[in-house]
Amino acid sequence: MMMTLMSILTMSAISLSAKSANQPKFQAKEAYVMDATTGQVLYQKNGNNKRPIASLSKLMTLYLTKKAIDNHQISWEQKVPVDAELRRMSKSYEVGGFRIKHSKEYTVRDLYKAALIASSNSSAIALGKLVGGGNNTEFVRMMNKQAHDWGLDATFVSSSGLDNTDLSKYHYHVPHTSAKAQNMVSAKAISTVAAKVLRIFPSITKWSKQPSMKVGNQVLVNSNRLLPGSAFYHKSTHVDGLKTGFTVNAGLCITVTYWHAGRHLIATIIDSNTLYTSMNKLISTVNQRYQPAKVALKSHTFSIDGHQLNATPQTPEAVIWQRKGTNGSHVTNYSAIKTSLPITKGQTVGNAIVKLADNSSTAVVPMLATTNVHEPHKKEKQTTPKESLLKRIFGFVGSIFAGIYRLFVDFVKFMTP
Repeated sequence: MMMTLMSILTMSAISLSAKSANQPKFQAKEAYVMDATTGQVLYQKNGNNKRPIASLSKLMTLYLTKKAIDNHQISWEQKVPVDAELRRMSKSYEVGGFRIKHSKEYTVRDLYKAALIASSNSSAIALGKLVGGGNNTEFVRMMNKQAHDWGLDATFVSSSGLDNTDLSKYHYHVPHTSAKAQNMVSAKAISTVAAKVLRIFPSITKWSKQPSMKVGNQVLVNSNRLLPGSAFYHKSTHVDGLKTGFTVNAGLCITVTYWHAGRHLIATIIDSNTLYTSMNKLISTVNQRYQPAKVALKSHTFSIDGHQLNATPQTPEAVIWQRKGTNGSHVTNYSAIKTSLPITKGQTVGNAIVKLADNSSTAVVPMLATTNVHEPHKKEKQTTPKESLLKRIFGFVGSIFAGIYRLFVDFVKFMTP
């Protein structure tokens, strides 16, 4: 069961952190830290374990909603249908968070902010239904397909992060899923989803870093206690987002975006009794251990379907994080990911892979095609003059026999009474 994030995260994190004198400063069952742009892993603990992640699941819903906006399938100012069950859900003390009134109309922008900042479950489900063409089950299918397309080991049954024990009360469980089914996603997978959100919607942090925000006459209070003005804020961490979560099965969870040495990083902690204290410790530890190093990249020629294609790096330099005090020597390899034509200018056709000599870290930068390359036309078989003459002769003879046949058919029809 999911209780209101505001009450749970405030009450549990503060009380548990206050009593943590005899507990380790960093505590979590799963943790993951990565560079938001290159995907380089700086820290992980059980990062590939699939487990419940509660409202961190909303990051996939927010991604697909923004993708639909970019594809002009929906718009920010579009009114979102909200049915009676979702309005009832929004008023629940346990799973509410943002009251959706029958007398008000809400835009995509309104519900996006409510899902992001107040972790509104009904808002997330309403957005998912809209993107799924009015069908909640279809949207969950889209979530799973997107995860599969990215190569993530993740299973979604809910657009909000609620499990079926809660969703069934509002008739929003996906058919043919078990009574206790829940989203099962790893720390690595949801951190990758967060990176995708930042890539498609970099200005989302203008909202996610706000401690509070108004939608209509309601104040959305951000449950992220690492932001300026909050109890666990540290000015050295530079946190500007992104999402918190809690269910009994998932425990206290958070995925944050933060800045260090001019780079945007993503850190996820799943199931921690000292959530904010542990996240501050994790960020501080990573910042103390790692420093970024820049590696110049060059253009590269790939052989694709027998065609030599020049590609340039998406950025002129790769940034790779290395542990302080270690050898910074590295090797750069180029790997094609596109194997067939056609190719359009600007398309990613390969990657520049920068790896530290000790194999401790790897950074990946996309390589972009510099020109369009069309699929070659299949050449028609060339005929010799002799073959051409024979074709004309047989064609002429064939036309004579065809004419005789038609005359015979007409004669038979004429003679038949």
